[in-house]
Amino acid sequence: AANFNHLRKSDDNQHLYFLGKNLQSVHKDWDGPQDRLTPPLAFTKASVTDWQTQTRRSKSQAFIESLAKGGLGNAWGRGAFTYSQSELQRLGTSPFGWPSYYEEIAKRIGVSGSKGIGVQLDHLMPPLLLDKNMQAIWKRYRRQLARGKNSAVIVERTPLAVQNQPNNDRPTEQYHDMDFWSLQKSAGYHPGHTLEKLQALPNFHYLPQHYVYQFQEIDGEVSIQAKHTSSKEDKTFRCRRLLLCASVLGTARIVLNSLSHTPKKLPIICNPFCYGAWLNIHMFGRQNSIKKSSFSQLSVFQRNSPEADFNLLNLYTYRSLLLTKLIRELPFSFRLSYQLSTIVKEMLVIGGLHLPETANDDNYIQLLPSQKSPMGKDLDIHYQHHASDLKTTLRNINKSMLPWGLIPILTQQTASGSSKHYAGTFPFAEWPKKFQLAESGRLHFTQNIYIGDASSFRFLPAK
Repeated sequence: AANFNHLRKSDDNQHLYFLGKNLQSVHKDWDGPQDRLTPPLAFTKASVTDWQTQTRRSKSQAFIESLAKGGLGNAWGRGAFTYSQSELQRLGTSPFGWPSYYEEIAKRIGVSGSKGIGVQLDHLMPPLLLDKNMQAIWKRYRRQLARGKNSAVIVERTPLAVQNQPNNDRPTEQYHDMDFWSLQKSAGYHPGHTLEKLQALPNFHYLPQHYVYQFQEIDGEVSIQAKHTSSKEDKTFRCRRLLLCASVLGTARIVLNSLSHTPKKLPIICNPFCYGAWLNIHMFGRQNSIKKSSFSQLSVFQRNSPEADFNLLNLYTYRSLLLTKLIRELPFSFRLSYQLSTIVKEMLVIGGLHLPETANDDNYIQLLPSQKSPMGKDLDIHYQHHASDLKTTLRNINKSMLPWGLIPILTQQTASGSSKHYAGTFPFAEWPKKFQLAESGRLHFTQNIYIGDASSFRFLPAK
């Protein structure tokens, strides 16, 4: 519970979390942008290969699954964006009712930010403080706006599921810049917080260490088959209704294994993602704030035409995520990259760019028989993004950000799946179709099987 600068100078055991107990951060073979989990959050993908295998036809795929408590939410950047009415309609569901749902969730998890693009929230805490680097960008954007210049982009304070006011459930933001190194001491929300609250209720039972792989509907009941992860003993549970929220890939595994005797192709949607680095020339010779948040501070919304969907670039300043990862990706020798990074580190701005995505017949997943998999089946994923869309968007964003003093120095395109944002395997359907959903979330041609994750989306906004 101390800030990054203090820990770097005083903690004799800092290697345990910065490098990992087993030196996880010191890679023999560098996976670059696919290796973005810090060692303390590596439990998010632990044990997955013991139970779930994927068939990868291409090295340009980086789909990730999780069996951890809280799932991929443990590695979430805490962005708490809301969808606009038009985006909600494109998901395949009615937009009515969503504003009240958003308000309820914002009250439960705590959202800091300001009103912006999407559904307007009333239950908002003030946005987090901007560090000096972000302040310089924000001031120049606002000045450009005040002059009436028609900017091709909109910049907003990033809405975050981060506690910014005193609260009994979790600490408030301390600006230690250690949020990606400790879930316990972070003001950011993660699914474990909700699970802890549910476990206090008399009508809720949590059963960890069970790998669910199949269900059956029998006489109005649902029978669920699972295997205990330690004893490998088969277990059967019965319920009136089954609600699947096993993340999009996990949910697909369970449904396909239960309802499809032969390989069945399902659509899948995944946001194209890349990240870049810029130098803020207005920070030259200045030191950035010691107290700062690790999370995104500014969000850049951009579209290539007035009719197009928004692309989203989330901006971060770079300190606690360590310079070693950046050094390895600069197109110079290690020595030169190190020397450059120490000179410009206070000027660095890192951005993660997400593009919207719709379903494409060439992108799909299926479950195939396999002798390698402990459950006898592999998840086969076929996905390809169009690199030209990313290049066009980056070119337009770079042009818009030059007046703010941001000079692009690095762009790194990532493999399909690396955004960790997946959807679309069981889309909403107005008329009953197999492997599609009614608006209630019920799987068509079943009586009591419901899906509650993003499997139902027919469109995936950049948000």
